[in-house]
Amino acid sequence: MTSRWALATLTVTLLTSSVAAAPVTVGYLGLTNDVRYHPDVVYTRIEIAPGGNPIDGATMGVEDLRVVSDAVGQEVSLHHQEAADAPALIAKIEAMVGAGENFIILDLPADLVDQVAAATTALPVTLVNATAPEDYLRTRCYPNLLHTAASDRMNSDALVQLLRTRNWTKVLMLVGPHERDSALATSFRASAERLRLNIVDERQFTLSTDPANREANNTQLITGGVDYDIIYVADSEGEYSRYLPYDTQLARPIVGSTGLVASEWQWAWDRDGSTQVTVRFEDLTDGRRMTGQDWATWIAAKSIVTAYAKARSEDPAKIAEYLRGSRLKIDGSKGVQLNFREWDGQMRMPIVLATHNAVIAEAPLPGFLHQSTTLDTLGTDQPEHQCQ
Repeated sequence: MTSRWALATLTVTLLTSSVAAAPVTVGYLGLTNDVRYHPDVVYTRIEIAPGGNPIDGATMGVEDLRVVSDAVGQEVSLHHQEAADAPALIAKIEAMVGAGENFIILDLPADLVDQVAAATTALPVTLVNATAPEDYLRTRCYPNLLHTAASDRMNSDALVQLLRTRNWTKVLMLVGPHERDSALATSFRASAERLRLNIVDERQFTLSTDPANREANNTQLITGGVDYDIIYVADSEGEYSRYLPYDTQLARPIVGSTGLVASEWQWAWDRDGSTQVTVRFEDLTDGRRMTGQDWATWIAAKSIVTAYAKARSEDPAKIAEYLRGSRLKIDGSKGVQLNFREWDGQMRMPIVLATHNAVIAEAPLPGFLHQSTTLDTLGTDQPEHQCQ
């Protein structure tokens, strides 16, 4: 018995030692002076956008998987790089891959994700988009690109599921002047069509105070003259929509960019071990509350470290295959195991529907069925997916 125990111990030691010779570095690439993380402050000193950088989420993800990586003898570290424009970002990726970083988390705006993914398809690298929700990135079909950021379509599908269950089927849409506002509106229209909601009218708003624009800048005027159950507002900057609740012509709920908001995560979620995740993040960041983008970088890091630990190979191609495959099962503290869709590289995940301090529901909601997994009721499904 003693000799068998000694042999087993020696075998484990040798296996661990052989793996430990190859340290793992997970790359993280951001944009220098990224305006998305500068607190947007208007003249009243009211913060509209959170100013925290989601690198904190990736840092926590690596630390959370320390037990797993230690068990297989892997030393895992996170390498944070930044650059100011697309050519510099591409050069950074080339250098990172040259240094052995075959999996890189991208914390970049959508246009830069698009450019760097297109320019690096020939490299042995898997890029994980963690902060760009734009739908068009999912239709590019880059073989080297995955997404842990929820897509716009996933978020709008989650909202529309709730509206359908509440029988709030008549929707007034308010859309801002920016390109990003139009993209949000396009996603919501597609979701509304899927579940046959009736968009009774669509109106453009403006922040201009010119009296000639009263129909577009006055919240009561823009919400008058039509009957509706709900207001959906597409306001990427948040400045107009913050004045909308309690100042509409009809007493109706508001969803979209204010009121009830869809996201990957909300700090008030208290199920499936989420409270522990939130507390660990607050401890790491001296009290900053975890956002959807923080969760997406956290789950990206967890996914990559898990693939390294469980693929049973040091070949980046084999690890990438495991990361994309059905064997990957990631705990995101959402009550289900998560993995990536094969057709668009999007991570399947529940979406939380929350106010500023409470989670009202988690989609997919009961009653919305799918032949494979109910998670695929959120976002573009395989039969409707097209590469562009």
